[in-house]
Amino acid sequence: MLKDLFKGSAIYGIAPFIPKILTVLLLPVLTKYLTSTDYGIIGTITSITFAVQAFQDLGLKTLLPNYFYKCRGQYKVMWREVYGFLSIWMVVYAFIQGLLLYFFIPKEAIENRWTIILLSNFSTVFFGPTSIIGQMYYQLSLKPTPVAIRVVLSGFTTVLVNFLCVVVFHWGYLGAYVGSFSGTFLANLTYWPVVNKKIGLSPIYNFKWRSLRGWLRISVPTIPHYYSGYLMHSSNVVAMNLYQKPQAEIGQLTMSQNISSIFETLLNAVNQVWSPMAYRYIRDRNVGEMKRILYVYIIVAFSMTFLYSLWARELYGLLINNVEIAATYKYSIILVMALNYRPIYVYFCNYLFYYEKTIQLLKISFVAGLICCVIYFSFIPIFGVYAALIGFYLGCIFFGYSGYFNRYYKEKTIYRFKAYRWLLVQLFLTAVSFLCVDFPCLPKLLISISFLTVMFCLFKNKVYIYAGKMA
Repeated sequence: MLKDLFKGSAIYGIAPFIPKILTVLLLPVLTKYLTSTDYGIIGTITSITFAVQAFQDLGLKTLLPNYFYKCRGQYKVMWREVYGFLSIWMVVYAFIQGLLLYFFIPKEAIENRWTIILLSNFSTVFFGPTSIIGQMYYQLSLKPTPVAIRVVLSGFTTVLVNFLCVVVFHWGYLGAYVGSFSGTFLANLTYWPVVNKKIGLSPIYNFKWRSLRGWLRISVPTIPHYYSGYLMHSSNVVAMNLYQKPQAEIGQLTMSQNISSIFETLLNAVNQVWSPMAYRYIRDRNVGEMKRILYVYIIVAFSMTFLYSLWARELYGLLINNVEIAATYKYSIILVMALNYRPIYVYFCNYLFYYEKTIQLLKISFVAGLICCVIYFSFIPIFGVYAALIGFYLGCIFFGYSGYFNRYYKEKTIYRFKAYRWLLVQLFLTAVSFLCVDFPCLPKLLISISFLTVMFCLFKNKVYIYAGKMA
């Protein structure tokens, strides 16, 4: 199982980075043809579409794994009914998204308003549900390669079309938007023959309304759960604009968020393989294997984030030529170290999803988003960008650790995980990296070696010892 975890995580993690590398290499060329106004239009449109993204599948996606594992003989019927309903719902969703775009597209892009609305909704309406079903099937079947191929294909297409439309045809912001649409459309389209023909999951439009209402009662409460991501990651920029903070500060925060998003992508890659395994171990009450993959996830997360944070100054110096932005490397430390909540949170969260107690998530994720918002809008006028950073960190702490006080989790868990110990470790490593990042290279090298030694011993004791006990 560890081999599957590492292999799948590597595939999910590496695939998105191939197009990202190409995008970075293309930036010097694109920036000659895209003005700051173009980037502003792109950012505004993205924020509008992201604001309603949590409603795209009404949370029904979260129920698919349950039926896949609990009803192996009949799960396809449920999946096909969800597929049929989402195919109809996407028309309503597209109308809502189009309405928002119609009224909030910047005046500089009014002449292309209908083109933007069409590009935003076409792929979603016709192939969005197909993509959801196809990705989930491959993920739960522990077959990451087909998904990774489509991610790479989408990335290459986006980069190529961006170059043609922006550099060759001089379409400005619209060229960049066409590139993004092309990559998404092609990837979604390739799922159609697989889902409808090969797997045999064609949509059922005559679905049972009674069953659907029951599913929606479980799935809809997850919408605020996923919307919390918007509150935590984006409302800080809204607050800084509201209080008219300098655009230079917002740009520095944005760069730090871009760095942390790289680590978030890597951790999500681990999670895409980890969660299906966890569902299986919860079902089988396999405590030994659950412990092994849990500690692997934790060790991977803490090792990546701490080593980056300790060497953030040097890495910023290599990657960023802008002296003003490069001087803000400490911002990224707070954001990156906050992500260590992820494996801690995912462990208890899987129990709530598996037993369909999704209403419990509102006490955790949405409250974490509200905590971030309150801190952002209360303290950014006083402390500026550091209020945005600390607010995000505290929100992640609540997100990751508060679930261990949940009564239902305590009743259902197969392993009493002592999360508070890892909270102390996370806080300690954050403080060490933030204080030691300005040390000379030799002391930091010694700290890195000592840290890796401790992690290796922990890996050996917490992973292989369970393998020995089960042998």
